[in-house]
Amino acid sequence: TKDINSNDPNYTALGQKQKEIKDNMAMIQDSLYSLSKKVPQIQSVVNKEIQAINQNVDMALDYLPARRTVEASRSQQYAMTSINNLALMLSEALNQMQMSMQSSPGKGKGKPKPSLSQLAKMQQKLNENMQKAREQMQQQGQQPGQKPGQQPGQKGQGQGQNEQMSEQLARMAREQQMIRQAIQELNRDQNKDGQNSLGDLDQLAKNMEQTETDLLNKKIQQETISRQQDIITKLLEAEKAERERETDPKRESKEGKDQTSNYKIVLEEYQKIKQRETELLKT
Repeated sequence: TKDINSNDPNYTALGQKQKEIKDNMAMIQDSLYSLSKKVPQIQSVVNKEIQAINQNVDMALDYLPARRTVEASRSQQYAMTSINNLALMLSEALNQMQMSMQSSPGKGKGKPKPSLSQLAKMQQKLNENMQKAREQMQQQGQQPGQKPGQQPGQKGQGQGQNEQMSEQLARMAREQQMIRQAIQELNRDQNKDGQNSLGDLDQLAKNMEQTETDLLNKKIQQETISRQQDIITKLLEAEKAERERETDPKRESKEGKDQTSNYKIVLEEYQKIKQRETELLKT
């Protein structure tokens, strides 16, 4: 635009070309907004760059009829910068999606993560061991919640039993920690949309952490046992929800492929707009 004389008969055609580019851009904006909502980390950038493109293209359309060539060219350059930024970001997002699909579970060589079914079985076994430990502590004369070693006048064999119980409780705390960390990782992987489709795994992890604290403090009270029963109930509910969600094992794979395909289509259309804006700038 900056190289054409304002008195050139073809000058008015520049405005028409810029208007066509704006109309084409408007056609794919909805697709861009829709895709960005599915990839939250790019949403703010998409909104910012689209706003900048629209603003500068509108300014260029105002300047061209007034034959204000320098200002029109400057606005087009600004719009082109945002178009380049957006095209680059879309390309990178597409590459990341494709890499993520290629490294999806089942294709890597890393250690397999425990399933909800396995975690529920581990939790059930832990709960049973905690109940047995509580009964054993009561048989040894400890009150629920009283730390081993607090009974006056007990030494020798009693002291050895206390140390053994302390080791047992510490081991159970580590087991609960391992289950909790697996649940937290599962929550990060499966709950990216924030819909809690498997239940409130975040609260479940907090309850597990409270149990770890009780065990490390050598306390297994009725409140602890009740919490453990609630934990296993929530785990079984999450396992059921996961099983129902996976009744169609191809659903998630298909959704991922569809989203990648949509990205490709939008990116291809966007590259065409970028090319046309580049040609207009060279005019």
